[in-house]
Amino acid sequence: MTIPLSRAPFDRPLILKDITEPDLETLLSRLGLFRGHAFVREDEEVLVHPVRVRGPQGEAVLGGGMAMRVIVHLDDGRRMPLADMTAGQRGHIEGTTCSANLSAALDTLGLHENEEIVYLRQLPPMDYTVLVNRDVKQRIQEGMAAKIWGRIGDRHLQFISAGKGQPFLVEKILGGSQSANALRDKGIVQGRTIALHAVAPAQIFNMAAHAPVVISTTDGLHLHLRMRQAEHMLVLLTKN
Repeated sequence: MTIPLSRAPFDRPLILKDITEPDLETLLSRLGLFRGHAFVREDEEVLVHPVRVRGPQGEAVLGGGMAMRVIVHLDDGRRMPLADMTAGQRGHIEGTTCSANLSAALDTLGLHENEEIVYLRQLPPMDYTVLVNRDVKQRIQEGMAAKIWGRIGDRHLQFISAGKGQPFLVEKILGGSQSANALRDKGIVQGRTIALHAVAPAQIFNMAAHAPVVISTTDGLHLHLRMRQAEHMLVLLTKN
C-alpha cells in the first residue's frame, strides 16, 4: 500500500512509487530523483543546524533539535534557547524543555545545569559517510553524527569529532528513541565499531520557503519540498 509523502513517518526508509503531478516529476528527475529511489523523511528539526559550544570540560556539538530545547540564562539576564544564541555569548544552562534523555545527553557531554557555557558557532550543513562493518557505507547528517558517542582508543568523543579512518567504538546514542531507531536502520548501534570515510557539504535544494517536508536520499541529496508537492509523491514504507 502506498501513501502520500505528506503522511509518511519520519526517519523510516521509504521508496518513491509514483508522482502524480507531471511538472513535479520533471523537476525531481532533473535533480536525480526517480521512481524506485530510496529516501527518508527527515524530522523538521534538521532545519536548525548543529552548534558548537564550550563548557567546563571542553568543546561539544549539539544537534539542532537539542539546541532548541536547552534553555540558557545569559550573563545579561536574558533567557533563550541555546539555538538562538550568537557567537561569543556566555551564560549558564537553566534547564531543558523535554525528556530526561536530553539531560542525560548533556551530562555525557559534560554540560551541566548552572555551569557556564559559551556559544562558539553554528555548523554548516555537512554529510558524513560512515563505514559500518568495514565495507558498508551509510550517509548521515552532522546532527546525527553529533549524537553518536564512543571512543577511539582511550579517548571518549562524539563521532562528529572523529578522524578519518579511525576505528570508533559506539558506546551510546545521545537523545531519544527516534534518533536511536534511525541510526539502527543504518547499522549504527551500541557496541559496533564504525569509521569515518568522508565529510562533504550537503547538497540541499530548497523548494519551500515555509514549513517544508524534508527528505534525504541514500546518495546524499536533501530536498525541502512544499506540503502540496509532498501530497503528489506516493511512497512505500519499507521494513528496513
